[in-house]
Amino acid sequence: MSTFQEVNDASLIHLISKARQRIVFVAPGVHQPVAEALGKRLCEIDHLQVTVVIDPDEDVCRIGYGDAKGLELLSDYAERQGFALMAQPRLRVGVLLVDGITLVWSPTPRSVESAPSASAATSTVSSAPNGLLLGTNPGEQLAHAVSAAGTDTLPLDAEIGAEVVTRERVKKTLEGLAKNPPIPVDLARITRVFSTKLQFAEFSVRGAKFSKRELKVSSDYINADIQGELKGLVDSRLRAFGDFRDEEVEVPAFSNGIEIFDQNGERLKERVSEASLQRQRNELERRFLFNVPGFGRLTAKDDKQELERLVTAYRIQLEAYSEAIRQRLDEQAGKIIDEAAKLIADRASRSGTQLDEKQLRESIQKSLNRTRDEVPEVKLVFKDVTYEQTKNPEFRAKVDKALPASKRKQLGDWNQDFDAAKAAESPTLQPDS
Repeated sequence: MSTFQEVNDASLIHLISKARQRIVFVAPGVHQPVAEALGKRLCEIDHLQVTVVIDPDEDVCRIGYGDAKGLELLSDYAERQGFALMAQPRLRVGVLLVDGITLVWSPTPRSVESAPSASAATSTVSSAPNGLLLGTNPGEQLAHAVSAAGTDTLPLDAEIGAEVVTRERVKKTLEGLAKNPPIPVDLARITRVFSTKLQFAEFSVRGAKFSKRELKVSSDYINADIQGELKGLVDSRLRAFGDFRDEEVEVPAFSNGIEIFDQNGERLKERVSEASLQRQRNELERRFLFNVPGFGRLTAKDDKQELERLVTAYRIQLEAYSEAIRQRLDEQAGKIIDEAAKLIADRASRSGTQLDEKQLRESIQKSLNRTRDEVPEVKLVFKDVTYEQTKNPEFRAKVDKALPASKRKQLGDWNQDFDAAKAAESPTLQPDS
């Protein structure tokens, strides 16, 4: 049996499957396969004594020391089977005690690197050890495993550390670090805070203001009283839909972004107008989007699901409103064409110009069709904050200014921590006594 092991889910499951009396599992978190193996062993062995200590913080899953499903399963098993599930904040070591066998390992942060592939149950020498499999005399076992001074184990027979770290190897490493320095620890923390708590959100709406749409009519008709080159320079549009701004129509009803049905399963309706939909959109932007000048708008990831749900509800209501307004437009098309044609013809007649009424009406009808066929479009796109942006003092300062106090509290005092992070000072030399 090798002392130094590559520890992954498979090796943990292998040891758990051997338990007959006691399991003590201590680690930052647990992945689903390991949690399932623990639950299975509890069902297989009566009176199995189990104790589990973990760090239940969400960052454990974000970093990759465990996953959400594993945490949920552990909680369920603890409640059903009655074993102790204990918490230890910022726990970063792994220990698995199975009867008389102890496995100690360094858990792998899987958001950064992949877990070892070999199993601790194998007897082969590990190429990337991250754990120790210990017997009844761990001190003597470890000494022989590393060919410690005073043992009769030759260096070439040691499990690990058979190669010398040469000056050339150290030089190569230092050169690599000089060319590509590691991210400062505090900046890495800030980047993680941004990546887990804030995102850019691009929220755009097109074609929602029906009352602002215009009929585009050839300047030959609408500017018939203007002569020469000036005719082509005068705007040739009619604002014919202003009355639609406050006109209400029925659309599907929602409560907090969830569609409402009656007791018979029939969809409920509510009345909205262009103005009320605009107020709904403004409220969405006020609650969820924070403008960072020069960079874009940020939203809190904790609010992302609610924002998506409310935007979906807004889009459905806007599309239903647009469809109803188009139907009313069809009903009033004749009246709109009559009024526009009369306005243009009267203006032309005052200058002594006679227009072809049929062609004029056809031109207005084509413009009306284009306006009617324009469908509103709602887009919500999320983008992650980049490392370069978190490194930018101007960006961080603008984020601080843009976020309301509640969101700054949610993030924590990240910016002050960063600005206060300085290079470690050299210790003050004291005179010899």
